[in-house]
Amino acid sequence: MEQITIKDVEHLADLSALEFSKEEKKEFVDDLNNILKMVNQIQEADDGGNFVYNRSHKLSELREDKIKTSMPQEKILENAPKKRNGCFNVPLVVE
Repeated sequence: MEQITIKDVEHLADLSALEFSKEEKKEFVDDLNNILKMVNQIQEADDGGNFVYNRSHKLSELREDKIKTSMPQEKILENAPKKRNGCFNVPLVVE
C-alpha cells in the first residue's frame, strides 16, 4: 500500500487553493494514511461470500411521476427576510 506524503498533501492543497501550516500538513498525512489503512483492512476482510451491493433500480420499478399542486409562492416567501421579484434574495457569495 502506497503511503501519502507531505508532497501529496501540498499538491491537494494547491489544487484546492488552500493553505496549511507544516503541523496541519503532518496531521493530514497521518490522518489520510490511517484512513488508507482502514480501507485496506475492509478490502481484506472476509465477507463469507455474502457480498452486498447497492444496485440501481430498473425504470419499471420506479413510481410514476404525478403532478400535484404545491404551496402558493406568497406562502413560501412569507417568512423570507428579503425577497425580490418573487424570489428569495440572498447575499452574494461569489465575486
